[in-house]
Amino acid sequence: MSNSPDKSDKGGLNALIEKARKKYSRKSIFGTKRGAIAAGLGTIQLGTGSIVYPQESTGSNTAALTSGASPSPAPSTKDLSTLTPVNTPPQSGTTSPVPGEKRPTNVPTSAGSSPVPSQAKSLPSALTATNPPDSSKKSTAGFFSRKKGGPKPAVELDYPKIFPDEVTPPLFTTPIPERGNRIESTAQLAYTNVLLHKHTTFRPDEANNVEKSLPLEPIQQGLLDAILKEEEEVTQIKYLSTRVVEEFALDPLKNKEAVSEVVLLGPALDREYHRKLTNVLIGEFQKNLLLDTGLLEGLVEMIECAGTEYLLADDLVKILGILRERLESTHQQSSEYPYHLVLALSRLLDVMVGSQVEGVSRESDHEPLQALLAGMVDSDDMYLKHQAAYAFQALMHIPNDESMRACVLRNATTIVQGILGVASVVSLNFEGFSEGAEKIYEATVGVIDIADKVYSGYQSITEGGQGLLAAIKGGLKSRGRIVWYMALREAKEHIQNGRLAQFNKFVFEVPCCRSVEFQWGICLYLGEIAINPLWDPATREHAVEFLGEIYRNDSLSPKKPDSTVYGWILNVLRQVSELKDSSLANENIANHAQLLLKEVAEVGDVERKKLYAETMEGNPNKFPIKLRLTPPANFPLLAKVHKIPNVEFKLNEVKNQRLEDTFNALYIPPQGKPNLQSTEDDELFPMMKKAEDFLKGSSEVLLLLGDSGAGKSTFNQQLERTLWNDYKKYGSIPLHINLPDIDRPDQDLIAKQLRRLNFTEPQILEMKLHRHFVVICDGYDESQLKTNLHQTNKWNQSQQYQVKVVISCRGQYVGSDYRSRFQPQGERYGSRNADTSGLLEEAAFAAFSIKQVEQYVEQYTKHPSGTDTRPAELMWDKDEYMDKLRKIPNLMDLVSNPFLLKLSLDALPEVVKAKSELSEIHITRVELYDCFVNQWLKINLARLDASQLSPKERDGFIELREANFPFEGLGFQQRLAKAIFDNQDGHPVVQYTHMAVSKIRTKSKPVTNWKTEYFGPDVHSKLLREVSTLTKSGSSHRFIHRSLLEYFYSRTFYDPFRYLPNPSDSEDDEYPLEELSDEEQQADLQAELGSRSIINEPSVMQFLAERVKQDDIFKQRLHDIIEVSKQDDEAGVAAANAMTILIRAELQFNGFDLRGIRIPGADLRGGEFDSANLEGADLSKVNLSKAWMRRANLSKANMSDVEFGELPFLRAADNEAVHELAWSFDGSHLITLTGQDAVGTAVTVYKAENWKKVISYPGRDFIATSPTSQELAVGQKNWVVQLGDIQTGEARLTLVGHTSTVTCIAFSPNGKLIAAGSASEEIRIWSTTDGASVHVLRGSSFPVRGLVFSPTNLELVSCGTAGAPQVWGVQGGEKLLTLLDGHDGAVESVAFSKDGRQIATAGDDKTVRLWDARLGILTKTLYGHHDAVVGVAYSRDGKRLASCSSDNTVRLWNPSNGSARNTLFGHINEVRCIAFSPNDKFIASGGLDGTIRLWSAGSGLVDAYPDNIAAKLVCIDVSPDGKQIVTGNSKGVGQLWDTSSGKQMVKLEGHTKEVEITEVAFSPCGKRIASASLDNTVRFWNAATGVAESTVILQSRAVECLSFSPDGKQLVTSGQDQIVRTWDASNGKAVHVLEGHKAWIWKVPFSPGGHQIASCSDDGSVRVWDPKTGKELLYLVHDVDKVDQVKDNQVKVNQVIYSPNGESLISVVLGEQPFCWDSATGARIEMDGIDAHVTLCSFTPNGKLFAAACKNGVLRLWDHSSETNKWNIVLQTMIGASSWMKWTQGPERLNLVTLDKTGNLCIWELKEDAGVYSLQLDWCSGYEELSLVEANLDGIVGLSDANRELIEQRSTIHK
Repeated sequence: MSNSPDKSDKGGLNALIEKARKKYSRKSIFGTKRGAIAAGLGTIQLGTGSIVYPQESTGSNTAALTSGASPSPAPSTKDLSTLTPVNTPPQSGTTSPVPGEKRPTNVPTSAGSSPVPSQAKSLPSALTATNPPDSSKKSTAGFFSRKKGGPKPAVELDYPKIFPDEVTPPLFTTPIPERGNRIESTAQLAYTNVLLHKHTTFRPDEANNVEKSLPLEPIQQGLLDAILKEEEEVTQIKYLSTRVVEEFALDPLKNKEAVSEVVLLGPALDREYHRKLTNVLIGEFQKNLLLDTGLLEGLVEMIECAGTEYLLADDLVKILGILRERLESTHQQSSEYPYHLVLALSRLLDVMVGSQVEGVSRESDHEPLQALLAGMVDSDDMYLKHQAAYAFQALMHIPNDESMRACVLRNATTIVQGILGVASVVSLNFEGFSEGAEKIYEATVGVIDIADKVYSGYQSITEGGQGLLAAIKGGLKSRGRIVWYMALREAKEHIQNGRLAQFNKFVFEVPCCRSVEFQWGICLYLGEIAINPLWDPATREHAVEFLGEIYRNDSLSPKKPDSTVYGWILNVLRQVSELKDSSLANENIANHAQLLLKEVAEVGDVERKKLYAETMEGNPNKFPIKLRLTPPANFPLLAKVHKIPNVEFKLNEVKNQRLEDTFNALYIPPQGKPNLQSTEDDELFPMMKKAEDFLKGSSEVLLLLGDSGAGKSTFNQQLERTLWNDYKKYGSIPLHINLPDIDRPDQDLIAKQLRRLNFTEPQILEMKLHRHFVVICDGYDESQLKTNLHQTNKWNQSQQYQVKVVISCRGQYVGSDYRSRFQPQGERYGSRNADTSGLLEEAAFAAFSIKQVEQYVEQYTKHPSGTDTRPAELMWDKDEYMDKLRKIPNLMDLVSNPFLLKLSLDALPEVVKAKSELSEIHITRVELYDCFVNQWLKINLARLDASQLSPKERDGFIELREANFPFEGLGFQQRLAKAIFDNQDGHPVVQYTHMAVSKIRTKSKPVTNWKTEYFGPDVHSKLLREVSTLTKSGSSHRFIHRSLLEYFYSRTFYDPFRYLPNPSDSEDDEYPLEELSDEEQQADLQAELGSRSIINEPSVMQFLAERVKQDDIFKQRLHDIIEVSKQDDEAGVAAANAMTILIRAELQFNGFDLRGIRIPGADLRGGEFDSANLEGADLSKVNLSKAWMRRANLSKANMSDVEFGELPFLRAADNEAVHELAWSFDGSHLITLTGQDAVGTAVTVYKAENWKKVISYPGRDFIATSPTSQELAVGQKNWVVQLGDIQTGEARLTLVGHTSTVTCIAFSPNGKLIAAGSASEEIRIWSTTDGASVHVLRGSSFPVRGLVFSPTNLELVSCGTAGAPQVWGVQGGEKLLTLLDGHDGAVESVAFSKDGRQIATAGDDKTVRLWDARLGILTKTLYGHHDAVVGVAYSRDGKRLASCSSDNTVRLWNPSNGSARNTLFGHINEVRCIAFSPNDKFIASGGLDGTIRLWSAGSGLVDAYPDNIAAKLVCIDVSPDGKQIVTGNSKGVGQLWDTSSGKQMVKLEGHTKEVEITEVAFSPCGKRIASASLDNTVRFWNAATGVAESTVILQSRAVECLSFSPDGKQLVTSGQDQIVRTWDASNGKAVHVLEGHKAWIWKVPFSPGGHQIASCSDDGSVRVWDPKTGKELLYLVHDVDKVDQVKDNQVKVNQVIYSPNGESLISVVLGEQPFCWDSATGARIEMDGIDAHVTLCSFTPNGKLFAAACKNGVLRLWDHSSETNKWNIVLQTMIGASSWMKWTQGPERLNLVTLDKTGNLCIWELKEDAGVYSLQLDWCSGYEELSLVEANLDGIVGLSDANRELIEQRSTIHK
């Protein structure tokens, strides 16, 4: 850079100065205080610190100044970034920071040296000499020599060498305890712990260094080695430290003695307990109104001894604020409190400087503290004055949170005034500046603080050369920092490392050596050395001599004589001379100081002698050299710990017992999946690994869900066994609790279990307060809990049990909205409404794979419990079992459940012994239980017969055998199960003690107790118990598995032996049939079903539903009970149970006469009642969620309190499509944007109180509501956004800037900003206050489809049609992240979770994807939608995620684990928008069907059946005889169905899995099936067996359609390659290639005669081909009026069919009227009377009727009149939006087969009565939608207003 002045800026600078001179006269507060700041700074805070444990010296960090090397040359002022800031000196042995490099805001690890292990920290000075150097914090050694351009002495000084040599830093030691001996003091405990940490944390390559750093005597080293060899001994010593901390936390007094004791342990604690102790000290300090100096000193010492990773910047800033508040309230008091506070503050600030803490709040902390300390600098107390000055300097080295820009704007005037001050002493030509540098410094010192942040903005001030810049720069960059502060820090570091010779040289040569403040601090350091007995005597004497040298040496005197330094030296020497310790070392040093004091009495001039006299005659200084905690004489905390009850012996006893109890258990490691709804194709994980990861993580609860028998209890026992095997003393205690065994487990659960294990109350209290548990809660469902165990037991709260909890539960029990029952909650987590979802993890047990089944079978055949008691003929090997499991149909699927596998293995030999053809055996779940129980009884009966029985028992055994022992055993268990349900409401554990019952007596006889019948001393009961499936533990009795209790209870309603049609059918004479008439059996069943409701017992329902499927008599009896309820008012409960069982058995009631039935409270979810007559029925409190009641007669029915699971919908004006919707910020209004076209035309506002329309006004592109006010943003014409009042539509602001259509709008959560995206790549952000533009973001995916701000208002996420979603910084407008590896195609919507941790995106690829918001990493992909997902939204509580799709559905998800919670049906067209209400009570969705659906987010959605993400059916065909249906699904699997019953038959598996089958077709003979797939293949199958043929047709592109020729010899295919191909169906060889289409081809039917092939395409045309020659016969343009659209593929023909006679051809464009053509000539034929806009159509086989499905789900049927040649409409009915239909003629009726857009397969029967047609549902594969279309609602009673409006809406056909 040239030294020639730059004249270009002179005018601008002069003008700026002149303007400021005229306008402002205020001076900086520091401008006139230079004497106080620069020359009067005083006492240093903490001296040289403390070292307790032996550690390596950090080595010499001195640099050029002390070594004689030349300092680095000063940097060019052109490159200011090369300067080393004073507050961030480079580390020893490292280079300066790279310019522009960001520094960490948290505590850094020292660069250039190995990090110190977390345990390698210093003990407090109460035991030691000096503070240890923390190599993780910034070193200051050598700072002045490394500082580029720093001052240096002109010549080498000849300084006094008082410290001649370097010395070893002082080491504190105590005797190491012998292994197993009691530790006698907390000091010994701390010292031993530190030594152990040193040996157990170093790396192998550090071994030699560790040995050198531990100069132990051989005896001591031997003792340490002995301890290290015993892991338990090491663990116990560490545990004692943590217990002392816990005792201190519990101590209500926390006096100074306790503080000094516990602080000794600071360096020996791990991070958890170090932070715990620190927080306890902080809390106690804040709580005390009066200043407690002991707590204050302890707190500061804990901070000083903390390792880098223990210190959090936020904690230090918090403590800084606490000290500031205390200082403000006490510094005016005339006491020593301010001195203590300032001293503590100085020490804290030193730590913050060393740790490079940043971001201290300027407004709340930095400036108030700066002003406070500046005021104290004026104190008359020189000690307080100097200490405040030191603290002030430390504060100046800590940057605050103000940005450069803000600082410039706030302080522009002050900066100019500072420059004016410069101008007042030096001419602005700045030549000869060096002569006036001192004056310039005085003039600029007042603006140094602010200039630090704005200096770079004034680099252009270059007039007069570099003189001014070079001199002013240091002051500006240092923010008022003066060099003596860093010099003192460097001097302290020399002392800490024993480099006293270098310290000696440094003191005399450092440029600030004559500074008053520097000398004051040096004297303090020397005084601390002198009084510390851990330094060797010679060093202490040298320190005294050094003080004398400073006192005597005039060359070290300040530039201006300052008596304070001399006075301070005398005070220090006086304190040293008055050491009262009786030790010889202290006596000698005291004598040495006394001699020196006498010697210096005559030193100096008169003034100094006068000062000497006054000091020696005055009172001793009340501020001692060293404010430190005094080492305690006693150790009361440790004494308390030694008195703790010993629990380890008892724990070891429990461990051994539990390991013995679980020994040799049959266990196969289970696999887990994220949740119950996850499919088996999801990525599985080892369940044990999941549990282990949970125990290592921060979550508190792990919920394990599974079906009954999934292996939950077995896994829990194995987890407990694993934890006990890994248990170490004082570690986490595994505690397995069988919840049903515990009375009131919601209260004091752990203590109750510990008492069961015989722990004493003191032991229980000890573990409660001081130990950690892993609690494994088994059987949450069996204990019938509804409460949150974590919350009610107050776990992990203060003074409560500290736990991690594993809870297992059956999935059927918890329902869909279950997380609140398990998620930790409460004020401990911040507030009652705090988001604690991250504290709960969950997993579900996956079904056994075939490999796991094989492993289980192999173990089973070798396991003692599986072989000991079985007859020889029943003892199979593994291969024999696997052979049977594979050959028996569907058995392998059944035994994927571990418990059912166990039952199967026990029962199989008996089941198949009389069967020759395994393929004919059909086994259900309930049949397995039947076989298992029978086998169990036989085996245990034989065992009992062979056992030693008393005479009385033998007589009883004979009596039971004569009465049929097995039969009695079954009856015993059935009666017991019923008694448990009747008396304990199904609670499975029966507590019974005979002695307790026998004591309950009346005056004459004992009180009858139902338990006595089953568990009393009666010999028959005892023998029956012995052979039953029961187990006993102490006084607890239960079935061996919960499902067996439910099985036997189900047998009270259905005893299989009663339902044999003929007694002679019984295969076993051991089970004689009770002779009951049909009427008696019917009466018994009705009585049992009427005794109590079993609707909420899903497992019992499942057993009974399976009985219905296998037994028509039972099914009929249930029907009969329902029929009886028509006349019998008392039959309601029985009928409700019966109806629910039949619905669970998937029976359909389509067309049934159910008039007058009484089924109050029945669960009819998902039931089918198409055309059923329910006139006058009692349906009160019935759950009808997703019930199909199309055309049902509900007239006069009682429907009070009925549940539908949804609310009435709102209909848009003119049935316009709903494009957007939003809630007002308070939920009082719902706002929609509707319009006919692709964009909106009107905004409509509804009042949420009554869902009435308030107002409607124009709106165009998009809407968004303010989160803080009643304002709405609306995209309007001309690409602007208007912001105005919701209820009036009046605009307050118009936001301009976009140059294309606004596509999305978003408010920031604080309401201050609004962002809008456009059809281009541009995103604009404006202020909502004044409409000012804040940022324009470019480079986004475009057109932008979605925007959302983060909850912190700092980030904005955008998504669009092209490219990946992106995250932007709102403050700077920069791009932060791009969410890669995500959607395949356009991203339609984006949402931020309310806690800011997660981002959800919705895409055209049919998925919702979840991202880590911080890292931008994809975490989960949610599958389930069958079309593009266009919207996504989080609930306000963050527990639910909703998505809407073009598949007409809304899906609910659990965002924490990605599980599907529910699917909401109701829309009949694409759903375009979705939003939760602010209170999360409602979900609103809007769609192209013109409706706004309102769903109750409470009970209705919980009660609705959550659907698994099953494969969607996408194509079907019907066999020529109408008896079979074949389907293909989205996951590549075909399925054969029985048309009459709807039963699934064989599967067609062979296509690539997870790849959609696009078309299936029967051959004309019905013996073959062809299927096309997106895997580019066509496959052939045997229609009878489902076996794949060898013929496979391969194509280069995906096949979309195919059909057989009428003779079955040819197959035609087409699809994405735009080519029609014909094949020889017998061998798959190509015949013709028919080219001509320009886009995808959708259908290729043969004509009925086989002489033509028609094809339709997205190119808007139909082409007709000759299959023999391959020539094109006809080219039919679908709409000649839309030729331009046809060319652009905007007219897409999606279907073409032939009439049954082949004379005409019908083609369909989606949503248009069908076109009819003459198949011979291509002439257009008018279909007079058919004017509907349809999606697909079909002729009846005779051609007389023509059916068309409309987009709104309505089916229209026309009858052709031969007389008038006109089509007359004869039926219009709602069947749902269909994607496929075909008529099939049966022997007695005409059926319509349809496939709707959600994948439901339906069979409809067309009925005709006197020319009136009706369509009745026969069966369906699974409707999941509430339908009341065309239902008769006359005279319904009991309906709420909302439900009445809902059913009236649902009963209407959408026009």
